Amino acid sequence: MRKIFFLIFFISIFLGAKTMEINNEAKKVIHQYAEIIDSRNFNELDSIMWPDFSMTGGYDLKGIEGFMGAMDYLVATYSKTMHFIGNIDGSWDGDIYQGKTYCIASHIFEDNGTMKKLDMGIIYEDTLERRGGIVKFVNRDFNLQWQKTETIDSFE
Repeated sequence: MRKIFFLIFFISIFLGAKTMEINNEAKKVIHQYAEIIDSRNFNELDSIMWPDFSMTGGYDLKGIEGFMGAMDYLVATYSKTMHFIGNIDGSWDGDIYQGKTYCIASHIFEDNGTMKKLDMGIIYEDTLERRGGIVKFVNRDFNLQWQKTETIDSFE
């Protein structure tokens, strides 16, 4: 009886670790998105987005080229951004991951000589797909929950 208990215990640990490893694949891509956007290394977008990627919600962006239009606007409008990734909750069904990512995205800009910050509370509904062992975004549905603009101290 003890042997069966330990066998079940170790199998559940192994399967739990495997599930965590698989979910870490999705989390890695989600965090890379924030890093690429905030560092403005847009040439790396194809490392996290499939060519048929789309962003929906407040947007209807098709493909990386369509997404780059939004990034051109971001660069022209905001001097800096910082995406804080909070909860990530989702699961895999075969090679498709579906989940939610909770984010606060801060956007720094100047308005008539005053530095301001636009904070956006966002819930992304994410779909990622594993193709040939590589995980990337297929769709990101943007759901704005709230936003707030405030004056901030100047910085360099």
